[in-house]
Amino acid sequence: QAHILFKPTVDQQKINPELDETLLNGDFVVRYDVKRGATAGDIQIVNGYFVHYFAPSEMPVFPKNVIFVIDRSGSMAGRKIEQTRHALLKVLQDLRPEDHFSFITFNSKMAEWKSSLLQATAENVASAAGFVQTLSASGGTDINRALLTAVSVLDKAERLPERSVSMIILLTDGQPTSGE
Repeated sequence: QAHILFKPTVDQQKINPELDETLLNGDFVVRYDVKRGATAGDIQIVNGYFVHYFAPSEMPVFPKNVIFVIDRSGSMAGRKIEQTRHALLKVLQDLRPEDHFSFITFNSKMAEWKSSLLQATAENVASAAGFVQTLSASGGTDINRALLTAVSVLDKAERLPERSVSMIILLTDGQPTSGE
């Protein structure tokens, strides 16, 4: 819960006919942070974007099988694709050797980086980082086909660690423009 009090003085509210703008003409921006409890995880806020990390310390860490589904459509050009590359490079650093991963990229067309999940060895992570650096944006947005392919890849995956957890992480900026 937050309370914001904005009380401009009478002088601040008056319009000065000699000026094109008044003191109150513009954006009203509120910046805030949240109180972090010891068990609520961690929230990182950068340039108006946030991420909430929550990993209870008392739980065992399971091997992960991760498919990153990456939007590389035209609407992702510029800052969005740069942020996506940066986020993926950070996540790659956090993979553990018992984890498995792959990438599916999509715009109007869908492409698999590799035909199956790869173990997160130093060599595979380095290769993936090189691939991530080449991501560029163009075309439409067929989210559906990319997600269906990701599900299929996870279903077909073999030789995965016992008690591993499979997940699909979708990195996109919005609505599909093609596909179902």
